[in-house]
Amino acid sequence: MKRLGAVLCLMAVFALAACGRTPPERAVGVTRIAPADREGMPVISGPLLAGGTGSIADGAGRVVVLNNWASWCEPCREEIPLLVNAYAAADPGDVLFLGLNVSDETAAASDFVDVTGMPYSSIVDTDGAQLATIPGVPARALPSTVIIDRDGRIAARIIGPVRGGEVTEITAEVARES
Repeated sequence: MKRLGAVLCLMAVFALAACGRTPPERAVGVTRIAPADREGMPVISGPLLAGGTGSIADGAGRVVVLNNWASWCEPCREEIPLLVNAYAAADPGDVLFLGLNVSDETAAASDFVDVTGMPYSSIVDTDGAQLATIPGVPARALPSTVIIDRDGRIAARIIGPVRGGEVTEITAEVARES
C-alpha cells in the first residue's frame, strides 16, 4: 500500500508540474495547406548523392516532391515502394521528385538507393541543417515529405511515412491548381 501511495504522490507532482501547459501538438500525419495559407519553401540545394548538384529550384514552375530520408531509418525504407509508384505515375514535365538524404554516410546512402530502387536524385544533407529549415517539419523528422506548389510554397507536409496513394493524390491536386 505504501508503494501505491508513493506512485500516486509522484503522479500528482508530475500532474502539478504540467498544469497550465498546453500539450505539444502532434505533427505526425498529412497536413494539406490551402493556397492562401501557404508559406514559401526555403532553398534546399547541394551536392547530389550520385554526383553533381541539385536544388528544389530545378523544379521551378513544377510541383516538387521533397522526400527526407536516411539509410538507417526503417520507415524510410518501407515507404520507398510507394514513392517509386508515385514517381512512376507523375509526369516529369509537371512534377520533380527529389530526395534529401539526412545524417548519413555516403556509402550507406548509396547502398540504400541501390537496394530500394529509388529512381530520383537526392541532395546530401550530412548534418541535417537543411531539413531543420523546412517550416512545419520537426528538425529530425524522418521520414517526412513536403509537396511544394508551382510558386515554391508548401502545399502539403507528410510527417512520418507516406501511405497508399496519398503522394500521387496530393501531387495531382496541387498540379491541377496551376
